[in-house]
Amino acid sequence: MTPHTQATASPVHAVHAVYGGYDQAGLDAQYNNQQTVDNFRSYIARYRALSDEAKRTLPCVENIAYGPSPDETLDIYGPANGLAPVLVFIHGGAWQALGKDDSAFMAPAFVNAGALVVALNFGNVPAVTVDTMVSQARRAVAWLGQHVAEYDGDPQRIYLAGHSSGSHLLSQCLTADWPASGLSPGPAIRGAAFTSGLCDLEPVRLSYRNERLKLDQAAVQRLSLVHQRPTVRCPLIVACAETDTAEFKRQTLATGDYWRAHGNPVQTFQIGGKNHYDMVLDLADPGSALFKACTRMMSL
Repeated sequence: MTPHTQATASPVHAVHAVYGGYDQAGLDAQYNNQQTVDNFRSYIARYRALSDEAKRTLPCVENIAYGPSPDETLDIYGPANGLAPVLVFIHGGAWQALGKDDSAFMAPAFVNAGALVVALNFGNVPAVTVDTMVSQARRAVAWLGQHVAEYDGDPQRIYLAGHSSGSHLLSQCLTADWPASGLSPGPAIRGAAFTSGLCDLEPVRLSYRNERLKLDQAAVQRLSLVHQRPTVRCPLIVACAETDTAEFKRQTLATGDYWRAHGNPVQTFQIGGKNHYDMVLDLADPGSALFKACTRMMSL
C-alpha cells in the first residue's frame, strides 16, 4: 500500500499594490488614456481639422511671442470689436504632444458668443521638463494680462480652459506665486474650466508615464494642485467623460472638492456618451452643457 502523501500548495505571490490598491499593471492602465478608445489619433486629427477651419474663417493673429523660446507663442482669434472676455485654452497631450495649431477647435463657438479665444503653445516633454511647461503656461497668462487689450481682449476678464495634462497646467496658474515669479501683478483670472485633468501627480510618478516625465517626489509636491494653496479666487467648472478611467474621474472630482474647500464655487459634470478625447470637443458645441456652463461663467 502506497503511503498517503499530503499535497502541498504552490506558493502564492501577493500582488504588490503600488497606489490606491492598484498593482503596477493596474495603475499603468488607469493612466493610459489611449487604451480606453479605438483609434485615439482620429480625435487628435479632429482637433487639428476644426482648428484649421477656425483659422480659415475667423480673424486670427498668429505666432505672437509671449516669451523668448520659439515654442513660447500664442494665437488670438476674434474680431476687433471692443474689449471682450478672453478664453485661454491650454491643450493636453500627456505633457508630450500637441500645440496651438490643435487648440482652436472651440474658437468659432466662443467668438460667435462674444469672446476672444487664445490658443497657447509651449514646449513638450522631453524637449522641456514639466516644470518648464508650468513656467511657460504661467508666463503666457501673465503676458495676456499685460497685453491682451492690444488685441481687443479685456485684461480684467481672463478665463482659462484646459484638457487632460493641460488642466494640470491650468491648475498651476491658479496657485502661482505671481510676485515671486517676477510676473506681478498677476493676471485677472475670473474663472476656469478643468476637464479630465489631474490634481495630484503622485500616481503619475508611480506609473509608466514617469519613464518620460522624470518626476521625483519633490516635483510632485511642487507641481500638484492638492499640495498648494490657491492664489486666485474664482468659479471652477470640472468635467470628466463617462468612459474616463476611474482614476481620471477620481482626480477630476477631487479637484472640485479641493477648490470648494478653499471657498470657491464649483460646477461638476460627467459628460455622458463621451470618452477622454472627444469630451473636450463639447467646448465647440454651443448646445452642450459644458459650453453653456462656460458662457454663463463668462457672462456671455
